[in-house]
Formats: sequence, structure tokens, C-alpha cells
Amino acid sequence: MTDATNRWHLRGSAGHTYSGGEAGRLLWHRRDWATLDTWFESDAGRLLNVVTNGRRAMVVLLDGEGDPGEHLVDPRAGGTSDGYPLSNGQVDSHADRDTVPFDVAARAVGHFIEHDTWPADVAVEDDRGE
Repeated sequence: MTDATNRWHLRGSAGHTYSGGEAGRLLWHRRDWATLDTWFESDAGRLLNVVTNGRRAMVVLLDGEGDPGEHLVDPRAGGTSDGYPLSNGQVDSHADRDTVPFDVAARAVGHFIEHDTWPADVAVEDDRGE
């Protein structure tokens, strides 16, 4: 369960702290409302970004600004998908290997926010080069 030192809220708005279940539901609602780029921030300064094209999602965890971070991967996926709109207006394409199905992303983000660890059944690639 999320403790007081690791509460998560929407970036730039510390007014509401999200439980894992709430965060997962919020991602589904935002996708339905065509708000496809979502940033969460923890009280400790960690950042969690989910950007989706509606079918797949890029999920990135940063320990703070400037951290290369880590992202969820789908090692068996092939091909590329486009239509990932960023909040700055840019629309990206990503290798499907570097994204996961949207339902997996929403579940994994909820689990991470609740437990401070990814679920055992998702693959994570560390981009820090460590």
C-alpha cells in the first residue's frame, strides 16, 4: 500500500493523491476523453508518464528530471505504431516492443503506485545504462 512518503498525484496538481486503483481508472477515463498523455508525480519527485495511441501505451518511470529512467516493454511485439500525442503537440511513433497493450499499462501503473514496484508479469527495460 502507498505510504505517506510515496504518494502520487497528477503532475502540477498536488490536490488529490491517487491510489493505484484510482490511477488505473483515471488512465481509462483519460483515454476515453482523448487525453492521451498523462504524467503522475510522487511526493519524492519521481515521475511516471503514460502516453497512448488508444491501443498501446509507452510507460516511463523517471527518478526525477534528467533521469533516463526505465520503461515497460513487450519483448515479443514486432512492428511500429504511431499516433502517440505528447502534451507539447508532437505526435510520436514507437516500436511496439517499447510499448505495451493499454490494459497492461493501466494495470501496471496502478500496481506500481500502490506497491512501489512493477507487477511480476511485466517486462521493464532500464534506460540508465546501469
